[in-house]
Amino acid sequence: MQSDLNFLHQNVKDYLWRTSNLSDSLNQPLLLAYCSLIFVKEGHADLSIQFQNYHLQAGDILVLAEDSLTLIKNQSADFSCNYCIFNRDFAAEVASLLPNALFAYLNQMPHFSPNAEQASLIKMWISQTDFIINSTQQHQRILLCNHLQNFFLALSELINHKKTLSKNEYTRKEKLCWNFWEMIAIHSQVEREVMFYAQALNISPYYLSQLCQQFFNDSPKTLIDRQVILKLKERLKMSSLSIQAIADQMHFNDTSYMCRFFKKHTGRTLRQYRKET
Repeated sequence: MQSDLNFLHQNVKDYLWRTSNLSDSLNQPLLLAYCSLIFVKEGHADLSIQFQNYHLQAGDILVLAEDSLTLIKNQSADFSCNYCIFNRDFAAEVASLLPNALFAYLNQMPHFSPNAEQASLIKMWISQTDFIINSTQQHQRILLCNHLQNFFLALSELINHKKTLSKNEYTRKEKLCWNFWEMIAIHSQVEREVMFYAQALNISPYYLSQLCQQFFNDSPKTLIDRQVILKLKERLKMSSLSIQAIADQMHFNDTSYMCRFFKKHTGRTLRQYRKET
C-alpha cells in the first residue's frame, strides 16, 4: 500500500483500487490514505484499530481514516483484500451527498460484517468497481464517485439503526465538530469566514481550529473552502447556468475573483473544468 500512497501524496492519482494480502504491513501500523475502504476477499485476520480488537473474515468491510491507528496482528495464509484509497479532494466529492450521521457512526464503528444477502450484493458492487477501473477512462472519476456514494448510502441504510450513536453519546468536542460540519454544508454558499461559524457555535476561532485539527486533521478554513469548491463544481456541471449566474448564486463579488478562487484550489479555470465534465 505504501507505493500507492506515494501516488496519492504526489497528486499523481486521486484514488486507487487494488488487491493485496497486506503481508508487508503485518505487526506494524498500517499506512493509510485520507480514506481507506477495505473489503476482505479471502481468509481471516486479527487486528486492532485505535486499540480496539477486531477479527476479520471474508466479506467484512473496514472504513478507515488516515489517523486511525491500525495494526494487523496476524492473518491466515490465504488472506487477501480489495482496497480503495483516496485523497482529501476525492473524499470530499464522495462525501458531499452523504449523511453526517454515517461519518459519526463510522468514526466509532469502522468494522462492518454483512449478512449473507448483503455480502452477495457487495460482491456485485466490487465486480462493478473492477469494471469502472479497468474499462473506463474519460468518465471514470465521475462513475467511481457515484459508485462510492451509492455504496455509502446503501451502507447507511444497512447499519442497524439501534446501534446508531445518538447525539447524547458524543462528547462536547464531538458535538461541536459535527455541528460545524453540518453548518458548512448549509451555509458555505454564503458564509466563507471562520468567524461566522465560531460565533454561531459560541466558541473562539482558535478553539474551532483546534477541534478541526484534532477530529478532521484540517483547518476550519480548508474545510469551508473545500465545500465551496464542491458547490461550484456542482453548478459548473449544469450547462444552463452562466458563469455570472453561478457567481451570483455563490455570492462572489465578481466572476474574476471566483475564477481565481477556483483555480487556486483546483489548478483549473472554471471554463476548463466545465469542458472536462
